[in-house]
Amino acid sequence: MMNMVSLFFGILVILGGALSDHVPLSSLFNLTAFIIVICGSASAGILQFGFGPPVAALRGVIWLMKPPRVDLADYITRVAEWSSLARGQGTLALERVLDEVEDPFQRQGLQLIVDNTPPEDLALMLGIISETTSREQEHPAEFWEAVGGYSPTIGVLGAVMGLIHVMMRLDHPEELGEGIATAFIATVYGVGFANLVALPLGMRLKSIARAAERDRQVVIQGLLLLAEGKPRIVIRQTLQIYLEGEEEEAQPQKAPSSQGEPAAATQAA
Repeated sequence: MMNMVSLFFGILVILGGALSDHVPLSSLFNLTAFIIVICGSASAGILQFGFGPPVAALRGVIWLMKPPRVDLADYITRVAEWSSLARGQGTLALERVLDEVEDPFQRQGLQLIVDNTPPEDLALMLGIISETTSREQEHPAEFWEAVGGYSPTIGVLGAVMGLIHVMMRLDHPEELGEGIATAFIATVYGVGFANLVALPLGMRLKSIARAAERDRQVVIQGLLLLAEGKPRIVIRQTLQIYLEGEEEEAQPQKAPSSQGEPAAATQAA
């Protein structure tokens, strides 16, 4: 939810800055500039990617509120339970829990284990599925980044078109100021949309997709340990290492403390 708030916060800052400089908000809204910049940028993106990725890009905005992450702590608990079930009753008994698994990737891996897929083949197949999923999840980010690259140039194009219209009405000097100001609204739309919406959104979606890929790697390791018949304690301890590693990566790096440096310098002296 905080990501969605951040998405609109930058726009509110620009509007607040305009109000603080006594710029009427009505002057910042222009339908013609909006059509040229937003629709033009979208059409350029569709020309580059086709019609599928733009739809996925709009759906990807939902990730700001609900990223496609895996609850790894819960997954470790469940895969340990699956290990006890498989070791006690055989891998075929895992078929009973398939309907309880909501994540499609985990369900596919568990189904392969039920089908007695060898661990080496399981690793290969899950790797291919994970790679394909990663490419699909990065398409929204690539589309938004491409649109963010097109929109400033299209904004300049809209400004030039507006100036051409102004030049055609030089016989009305009282309209020149308003006409020029309106022409540059397209540039504001292009640069603002690129740097406040499209590019940050693309980078954020790419970060979410990469985090989901790291989650899948942990899932793959758990399924491989399950297929190899490892006991639950080994699975839990092994996957806990991955979980602790992710928590360390998420924590900001602390700057090294400077305490003790004067003492060290004194000893050296």
